[in-house]
Amino acid sequence: MKSSARFNKTLLSGVIATCIATTAVAQDSDSVEEIVVSGVRGAQERAIDIKRNSAQIVDSVAAEDIGKLPDTTISDSLQRITGIQIARSGGQGSQVSVRGMGQVLSTMNGEYFLTPASMTTNGVNFTDVPASLVSGLNVSKSQSAAQLEGGIGGSIDILTRRSLDLEEGFSGSVRLQGSTGSITETTDPELSGLVGWNFDDKAAMSLAFSYGDSTLAENQGRLRADRVAESWDCSSSCADLDGNGKTNGDFINPMSWNSPEFSAREIERERLGLAYNFNLAVSDALTLNADIFHTEMDEKAAGQFIYLGNQIGGRAGFHEYTLVTGKPAIINPGDGTLGGQPFYATDMNMMVSGFRAGVMGDYRESSATNSNIELKYDNGEAFTGSVRYVSGRADNDNNTLTLAQVSNALMVKRSATSTPININPGAIDDGLIYPMHVKVNSGSVLAELDPTMISKMANPEAWYLHSGWIDSTYAKADSDVLRFDGNFKLADEGLTSVDFGYRFSDRSTTFNNMSFFSPSGVIKDGVELLNKYHEVGYAIGQAGSNGTAAGLTYDPLPVIEITDSKLNGYINNVSNFGAALKGLDVTIPMIDTRKIDDPIAFNDMLYGKGQRLINPDRSYSISDSKQSFHFQANFDKALNDTFTISGNTGVRYVKTDLTVTQNITDPQKLNPLILAGTDPNHTTYTDLGDKITNVSYNHFLPSLNLNIGIAEDFKVRLAFDKRMTLQDLDRLGQGTITYLSSEETVTDPVTGESVKEPFQRVSSRQNNGNPYLKPWVANVFNIAGEWYPTESAIVSLGYFNIDVDSFTYTKIEKNPNLPDSDGVVRRGGEEQTVTNGSGGTVKGWEFSYQQSFDFLPGLLANTGVTFNYTYSPTESPSSELLPDGSVAPFNNTAEDQANLVLWYQDEKFEARVAANYLGDQYQGKTSGWMWNPTNKDKGMPRYLKETLFVDVTTSYNINEDLQITLAVNNLTEEDNITYTQWENFIDSYNIFERRITAGVNYKF
Repeated sequence: MKSSARFNKTLLSGVIATCIATTAVAQDSDSVEEIVVSGVRGAQERAIDIKRNSAQIVDSVAAEDIGKLPDTTISDSLQRITGIQIARSGGQGSQVSVRGMGQVLSTMNGEYFLTPASMTTNGVNFTDVPASLVSGLNVSKSQSAAQLEGGIGGSIDILTRRSLDLEEGFSGSVRLQGSTGSITETTDPELSGLVGWNFDDKAAMSLAFSYGDSTLAENQGRLRADRVAESWDCSSSCADLDGNGKTNGDFINPMSWNSPEFSAREIERERLGLAYNFNLAVSDALTLNADIFHTEMDEKAAGQFIYLGNQIGGRAGFHEYTLVTGKPAIINPGDGTLGGQPFYATDMNMMVSGFRAGVMGDYRESSATNSNIELKYDNGEAFTGSVRYVSGRADNDNNTLTLAQVSNALMVKRSATSTPININPGAIDDGLIYPMHVKVNSGSVLAELDPTMISKMANPEAWYLHSGWIDSTYAKADSDVLRFDGNFKLADEGLTSVDFGYRFSDRSTTFNNMSFFSPSGVIKDGVELLNKYHEVGYAIGQAGSNGTAAGLTYDPLPVIEITDSKLNGYINNVSNFGAALKGLDVTIPMIDTRKIDDPIAFNDMLYGKGQRLINPDRSYSISDSKQSFHFQANFDKALNDTFTISGNTGVRYVKTDLTVTQNITDPQKLNPLILAGTDPNHTTYTDLGDKITNVSYNHFLPSLNLNIGIAEDFKVRLAFDKRMTLQDLDRLGQGTITYLSSEETVTDPVTGESVKEPFQRVSSRQNNGNPYLKPWVANVFNIAGEWYPTESAIVSLGYFNIDVDSFTYTKIEKNPNLPDSDGVVRRGGEEQTVTNGSGGTVKGWEFSYQQSFDFLPGLLANTGVTFNYTYSPTESPSSELLPDGSVAPFNNTAEDQANLVLWYQDEKFEARVAANYLGDQYQGKTSGWMWNPTNKDKGMPRYLKETLFVDVTTSYNINEDLQITLAVNNLTEEDNITYTQWENFIDSYNIFERRITAGVNYKF
């Protein structure tokens, strides 16, 4: 992938800074001291020690060496902790949820920081942050008053290295790795390391760096439900589609206009990370700490797709197959009663006449810089304190290019005085005569197509670009924090100390949703109109609307055939549409996305110079200011020789001031400079000004952490705390969009002829944002028992209950007062509004066992194990019911989760096998006109099938300073498969590759 100039300049400056720092400190240090390597055993022991000594309920991941977390990414390392589940992008961990809740606070060294991937959410996504810059991770499952508010499921604190913790003098490490995938088969480099200098434990500095350029496979299959009935949408006549002797069947099936869709894309990620730390003992009482943490990433996810559905042919293809062959089109249908129809189908035959295919690319550039400066005071007396300033800046620019090509014929009038012509003269225009068999299997879809059609699809003259467009988003955020924290020691026992503090934060976020528009060739009032999709013939179809296309009789948009000279050098013969599609042995001439590094420049080359325009209904800016005070009492008391009691209790007060700026729009006022009907997806609303809403919240968040020590080896923990976090910013800031249906055909009362209505009826109005939404609020209770038989072992069992007082859902109701496209109210439409709900619960049990078997004989003394299991059933509000009448769980949650890690470590060799199991995860509901659930709800439940991911890591120490490593991620090539209601009615395949990484580490 071609690097941006910004990326290269930053990388260069980082390398220069490293060299300068290295040279400077080398001149002041005459000795090189060894950095101690602890490996997997030491990492486990440190994690156990952190948990044992924490006043809160905490689980930790410790680095095995400098810049070496146990797994490839931060998220992959976190999944080993009880109650943590992750989503995957390109097979690597991305979004994180804790105890079934996606509302998770992420901090760095105890304070808020910005990441580009989660600027507008209250969740966590560490895709932009290199794992090699991190020295440890702490997951807090109970909160104290002194901790930052913000996570409902819990909070994750990323720890970076402190320079004064390094050995005295000059030291460092360098790691060089290369990785390859079982699908991509490229060799991807990664260079990381750290250089540091510690002068007599009085002043120290370090620079950690990470650079990687990786190519990951993203093979997907998407199936969207539709219906075919034996009594409608027939061709010449209707047929008995399943051969049961009746003609009243109605079948839910995945052959919709844009489904099944299969794609093979490659994700190219070029990522840079720099972490600078400076420590200075200013005096015996004052210590200064300063950090700069910078990340930036260029990502391109591009490749090709194909639709096998009824884009060309429609439902009539089922009937035609049975009428021509005398064989069933639907094979062994299932019982579709819960979905409101008699049957559902996963094994089908049909006749087709052509296909839709294309290419898609996501191009993302992101960066973030977070800085921290902290002055700590400790003169050995009762009072200690600190003042800290944290600042963050982040941005994320994303462009998604889609180019769709079709093989059908289309008659279009090209000028005001011409007659209609076929814009695709080489089209496959033979009618519904080519049989195709499609069968949905557990791990892929089998598609078998007539050889004659396969041959025709290989002809470049059969294809033209049906449409092409770019959708964009741009987000930026600024954050500033100033805080004062103090501690006053009262005694060695009993009420030992009190913590207190004040914090002020200010964050501003701007989010722009944009579309790209190019010249249309249509002149209106002396101005050439713009258009979005470049879909030849669309505007003529909107001639009867009251949009800018009203009365249009021709379409001059350029027709781009695959053989067009503009595409010389860009066309490639494609036969790979991803591992989710089997049996379809086709070769299609398509645009090669590997040759497109600038989607906007490529779009301009095809369609003329265009421009990005903001969609005002989906764009906003939000500023939130917070002031918080906390007071916390800490206690520690030996009751007798056996029992001790310790912990903390306190309260945190948080005042939040929100300013939400939305754009005012009117569904009757679309952009007059864009050629379209009244469908807002083909144009933009006119921005009529700003709507500014100011909202304030006050929250008192009490907490109690009570730890009962029994002898030296047992602990019982009881904890209660109240939590709050803001809504996702999209939920607060987005506006309203109105959808209209096509013109309906009615009978003219005068002539008696069938005519189209001169307006479009309203279908729905979606109110996607609501600035008055209340924050998420929950009361959380924990109880846990812990046994520490040795310093390197723990057995724990815990129960948690998260009672969610306030969350959000989309309320759907009929609104009879919604106007049609001409402003007249007739029959209204569906109103969707984001609103607050209450009553959800997440509860469960967590069991964990970790042990180093150092007491066993021989080689077994070098082994150890980690096993944990989480059981967490959830309940959303009672109004969210499944078709069988049961209460739906929260989204993206699995009731069962388990981890098993087996390891071996001696003086030279280390090996670790880690397995992560997740049960079926509820994914929310899918809706559409084809579903009519028995409980009359709006949709059907979707589930991500259970998964078992296995990773293996090994290393060998050649000497004290040189180590070689080998890791295998996703050893068994596990995939993510999603189904709707019935386990064999699969609607999504995400195929992940096995990745092998080899590396060498050198310490100095």
